[in-house]
Amino acid sequence: MLAALVFVAYVRLRVADVPLERDEGEYAYAGQLILQGIPPYELAYNMKFPGIYYAYAAILALFGPTPGGIHLGLMVVNAATILLVWRFGRRILGEFAGAIAAVSFAILGVDRWVFGVFAHATHFVNAAAMAGLYVLLRAIDDDRTRSFALSGALLGLAVLMKQHAIFFLPLGAALVVWGGTRSGGIATPANAKRIGALALGALLPFGAILLVLLAQGVLGRFWFWTFQYASAYVSENSFSTAWSNFTTGLRYVTAASWAFWVLGALGLVSLWARPWKPATRTVVTALLVASLLALCPGFYFREHYFILVLPALALLVGIAVDTLRQLLERSRLRGVAAVLSVAVFVGAIGLYVTKERRYLFSMGTRELSRTMFGTNPFIEAVEIGKYIKEHTDKNDRIAVLGSEPEIYFYADRKAATGYIYTYPLMEPQPYAKSMQQEMIREIESSHPRYLVYSALPVSWAAQKESDQGIVHWGNRYLRDCYDPVGIVDIFSDDKTNITWDDAARSYVAKSADLVFTCKRKSDAPCSMNP
Repeated sequence: MLAALVFVAYVRLRVADVPLERDEGEYAYAGQLILQGIPPYELAYNMKFPGIYYAYAAILALFGPTPGGIHLGLMVVNAATILLVWRFGRRILGEFAGAIAAVSFAILGVDRWVFGVFAHATHFVNAAAMAGLYVLLRAIDDDRTRSFALSGALLGLAVLMKQHAIFFLPLGAALVVWGGTRSGGIATPANAKRIGALALGALLPFGAILLVLLAQGVLGRFWFWTFQYASAYVSENSFSTAWSNFTTGLRYVTAASWAFWVLGALGLVSLWARPWKPATRTVVTALLVASLLALCPGFYFREHYFILVLPALALLVGIAVDTLRQLLERSRLRGVAAVLSVAVFVGAIGLYVTKERRYLFSMGTRELSRTMFGTNPFIEAVEIGKYIKEHTDKNDRIAVLGSEPEIYFYADRKAATGYIYTYPLMEPQPYAKSMQQEMIREIESSHPRYLVYSALPVSWAAQKESDQGIVHWGNRYLRDCYDPVGIVDIFSDDKTNITWDDAARSYVAKSADLVFTCKRKSDAPCSMNP
């Protein structure tokens, strides 16, 4: 376990300066605003619950407002989760399998194909959820009411990090009921008290954040984005697409770590085919079901969603290796059973390390970003943000037409609009038109000093049925009210031209993957009909 912690720390520190991707940019910008006294949802609209924003604010305060600082904070959170998986696994599987599970989680958690080195909210969900479930197991054994309440609070905190974690709350309640069956039945006053304490603890974080947002005057906007719009968002994909999306995502995330997933499948079979304790079967199976359900909202099955399954997968790997040890102990190889079973596990690690050796030991941050995200302008956003920061003061507003919130963070400037993503404006959902109109009004009324326009299709994700009104407005607004001062031309995975000022005005683009930085022509108001 110590070797695994050191190894993943080495990998994370080596690539800590990799540029932020979009979700990280959103969280970092929102955390930056919080540290400036600006509440969530006031200048950054999105459907995520605000727990991740406050987590980022803490990381920025502790480790510094840089990609390296953010990824260092993730390393600390991930290390804590590894230890929690170990304590959880040791309690329900035993010392040997618990250690195997912890090492498995450490390796799986740093895998680039689940975006393991990028600080997605799912990492923070795992930390809070595993802490809550570990406390819950202790509460079931010790029967302390305050421990049930603490467990509920931690599980509630996981939901604040990302709504997908809602499925861990019924998991907690189910485990409480299961614990009650071992001590005299389900419908008992004692069991009702335990579930009540768990539920009260789970409600406390949400109730507290509602009061904070109410006091800050943003409760209405929070409610719209995280409930009304979020409901429309998760309804966009039909059930018929679920299996195809799931298998596509699964193939992607198992590209390098397939041996661990095979061991996990064998562990699930072993859990029910071999004489494991009923408590082990109940807890591990319930965790696996809850984790799989947490993947499902919206049927998107994006790569980083699979991070939610990694604790359960790691426990199943521990079960598979420990089952092999038990079988060998009943054979002529009893004296070397532990060594041989660990050798199989080390073989799985070896297969992963061999396939991913370039990423683990030598791949640079630019190549890592390009390998994972193609021509998305995450590398170039650093320089765009730097230019804007150097040419503005703290009170200047800027705007980005496109979905590149990381630019706001790098520039350390407030947005002229709360629409830090344009994805919702292009989606087939009932609020798209009114969102476009609101974004236009906000930008025109602020008339930001600099406006960045991302012409990359991936920054808009427009569909055939998308309303293109804001795109047409943006083209006219830029033409009439702004002058180009910078052009980013991403014409291959390893080549980008970035030109500024006079050179930008005469630059001839070599590709269609362009990002324009523009400065307003005058301070006078400038607007037009959309």
